[in-house]
Amino acid sequence: MSSAARPIPCLIGATGVGKTAVGIVVARRLGAEVISCDALTVYRGLSILTAKPSPPPDAPHHLVDVCSPDETYSAARFLDDADRLVDEIRGRGREALIVGGTALYLKAFAKGIGPRVGRDEALRARLEALAAAEGPQALWDLLESQDPVRAGELHRNDTRRLVRALEIVAASGRPASDLRREWTAPDRRPLSIVGLRRGAADLEARIRRRAAGMLAEGVAEEVERLATAVPPPSRELRQALGLGDVEAYLAGRLSREACIDRLALATRQFAKRQATFFAQFDAAHWLDVEPDEPPTETAARVVAVYGRGTSA
Repeated sequence: MSSAARPIPCLIGATGVGKTAVGIVVARRLGAEVISCDALTVYRGLSILTAKPSPPPDAPHHLVDVCSPDETYSAARFLDDADRLVDEIRGRGREALIVGGTALYLKAFAKGIGPRVGRDEALRARLEALAAAEGPQALWDLLESQDPVRAGELHRNDTRRLVRALEIVAASGRPASDLRREWTAPDRRPLSIVGLRRGAADLEARIRRRAAGMLAEGVAEEVERLATAVPPPSRELRQALGLGDVEAYLAGRLSREACIDRLALATRQFAKRQATFFAQFDAAHWLDVEPDEPPTETAARVVAVYGRGTSA
């Protein structure tokens, strides 16, 4: 099978499911380099808050720490970067393994994103001012009049996505929902997708331990440094899960235990949203991971689905 026709292995799953540890073992067994599919680990800083991987030399990771905090990273940029990296890695005689939980990025890589619609900073400023003055509901009402399908898909308080949907309509003359329908087309590159999932109680316990571990490892100091960064962090980085909760802890508005509670709750809610988006990958092969299952055992099952690999 030619390199272009060979499916690209992908490993997905909700936050806290254990993708990073399993992905490293899978990479070793496939002789692969990992392309991180994560909207936030691309940024330097916030390594603890974003659970950034620390890859060993024999499982190199790409698209980690590639942006300064004030930069903008997007699905379109990921599409370009991932295409380039897959070709470069395979050109070296190795495999490219995509690992991550940003389903939007993987969907863009699989289907493409249609016409590129750039940012309109003046329009964004006007829309954000409207949301500040009248609340996000005003944006939702405006979108509902222009693109009722997309409005129905978005939470009425999701200012960032409401602004982006309105920006797409203004720039392209087409509803954002029309562009998203193009994602029902065949994959632009062949993929072999394996998803990891855990039982609700197991995942909740892992998320709770992760939240407590963040405080113990120094996430407060990390967030404090970001607060004084010049230039300030981008809107995208400001969306980092749990950032506002840690800032509230630093300001004395939350106790340490309350901060852990809020971090865990936000992560559980995010994991549920991830699961909803992952359901769009019809061809994904899902593996249930037991609470005491070591990453090496899970990785062996993942590699078996891919149908190739060597022992590690």
